[in-house]
Amino acid sequence: MIGSFDTSQVITVDYLRDGMVLSGPLYDMKGSFLWPARVPIKQEFIDRLKSLGITELTYRPISIETAASKSQVSDPMISEETQRKVYNSFANVVWDITNNSIPRLDKAKESINDVAKEIRIGIGKTINLLDLKSHDEYSYVHAVNCSLLATLVATKFGFTSDRVSSIGVGSLLMDIGKIKIPSSVLNKKEPLTPIEVDSIRKHPVIGYQLIKDSTEIDDIAKRIVLMHHERVDGRGYPLGVTGDKIDVYVKIASICDAFDAMTTERPYRPPLPIRVAIEEILKEAGTKFDPEVALRFAVEVSKVYKIQSPLSENSVVQLSTGEIGIVLRLHSDYDMMPEVLIVLDTFGNPLRNMVSVDLVKDSVGRKVSKIIYDISLILKVKSLAESKIR
Repeated sequence: MIGSFDTSQVITVDYLRDGMVLSGPLYDMKGSFLWPARVPIKQEFIDRLKSLGITELTYRPISIETAASKSQVSDPMISEETQRKVYNSFANVVWDITNNSIPRLDKAKESINDVAKEIRIGIGKTINLLDLKSHDEYSYVHAVNCSLLATLVATKFGFTSDRVSSIGVGSLLMDIGKIKIPSSVLNKKEPLTPIEVDSIRKHPVIGYQLIKDSTEIDDIAKRIVLMHHERVDGRGYPLGVTGDKIDVYVKIASICDAFDAMTTERPYRPPLPIRVAIEEILKEAGTKFDPEVALRFAVEVSKVYKIQSPLSENSVVQLSTGEIGIVLRLHSDYDMMPEVLIVLDTFGNPLRNMVSVDLVKDSVGRKVSKIIYDISLILKVKSLAESKIR
């Protein structure tokens, strides 16, 4: 009987029954979220609707089955069962918050730990993110994908299991404040009004206020919720702090948030291909994102999706010293410590005697900080290096 409903159908509260499971979320008639998909309806929820005089609801069927672009992979890293555990744990947190309760995060932590375990044993496999089947499920799918990505990246960074769990939980919850924003605004195809933009930009603070008193959520997760829209150049929100005031856990979550948003179809634009999204992340390294975290993210995600690393031979790069060079040789396909010909000094001046440095053996401890996407700088470096490379 559930399947007989089409998108955005009106149903009566009298239709609902205790324990009923619907494939899509429920909203009031003004588009505000009321109940998540695939979570058994509770009698107390039905009784509350009736006590409020609500007789009709908007029901929007969805599907979270995986689809081709990001999720149907030949050798998946994350099991469908674990994906669903993360999804359902997030839905339970939403239920707690919408009912003014302190969110119970035991299942969320448990599901994130399961993700981390599967990632650790899934070397060589491809991460399978959920794909959007309906615009109405975006908040759920985006939350799950961000937690999967952040857990993957945190694991690759070598953090302890506790830190990985905190980053995964924080990334799962970082947009939780959006449940207080009508879906009509979140899914609007037309340009947002200044008032609507301002309301959306408040979601980090709203989310933080919702979870700040929870003893089950640690400070790392809380900072991720509050600060995931900060930028390293200080032009983010809500605090407007610069990169030195943003910890690495927040920087990871911020990049995962942007990457999944770019690779997911939205009402106002099609999804970007994974490779293009990675490039967009790297282009904003040093302004929006931390350069070294962005590069590490890009290389690790390229590896799990089995696409060419953005760091390749002939890439023009900036080193941690500020010097500019060109990659001469990689030690492996996804190498981050290549051999580099240093062409420009820290001040951007051409070196009279260009130096070739294998970063693996470099006594100075140089690392690749960022890939250069400035066309004029790329051409300048390649022109200067041409005779040396030959």
